[in-house]
Amino acid sequence: MSKAIALKPRQINNVLRKIELMQDKETKKAAIAISHAGLRVSEMARLEVQDIMYPSGKLKTEVFLRAAICKGLKPRTIWLSNKKTQQIIQELIDYRLKKRWGTSLNPKEYQGLIPESRLLYNNRGRPFALITKQVEMADGSIQSYKACETLRAMIQGIYNRCGFKKASSHTGRKSLATNAALRGVKLSEIAAILGHEDEEMTLEYICIDQQRIKKAYEVGF
Repeated sequence: MSKAIALKPRQINNVLRKIELMQDKETKKAAIAISHAGLRVSEMARLEVQDIMYPSGKLKTEVFLRAAICKGLKPRTIWLSNKKTQQIIQELIDYRLKKRWGTSLNPKEYQGLIPESRLLYNNRGRPFALITKQVEMADGSIQSYKACETLRAMIQGIYNRCGFKKASSHTGRKSLATNAALRGVKLSEIAAILGHEDEEMTLEYICIDQQRIKKAYEVGF
């Protein structure tokens, strides 16, 4: 499993601020924000407009991830209730409407976007492509899975430009798990959000360093 670092809330906000100076900032900000809601890169790439929005155009705060887009075909629920995340997603939608990427002929539904269209588009106005990759398991069997290398590389590039050389596409999920644990969220609940059946796997996503422990004590007393 990736040795990517977890970011503190202030570091996440710093990344979002620095993206404001980058090209295609709307897509980049949305990718970072959504990844910090616990989605894998392949899940983000397959996320559709109708997954995160009601026909009325209102953004969902509780999002059900369909089995078809989840690893191992195991559906789960994630939350996009953070006000900043909602704002960033709306900015992305406005940007797509301006660029006319995946727009429909009915502006009264889904804010004028095609509901079945992917949420994230690349800088050419197309959905991020997924490829099939294979990995050899411990028992020697070969398992196939979907990956989105271009989106993964984009996220990696953002962190590199922001000075976080040890961050990766796993950083969002690790940050969510770590910050949730520090707030006292139960391990079982964190595992459910990340889509883990084994809580031992979730423990690998929780990065508790000495500074975080010290800060927790300062808040606790």
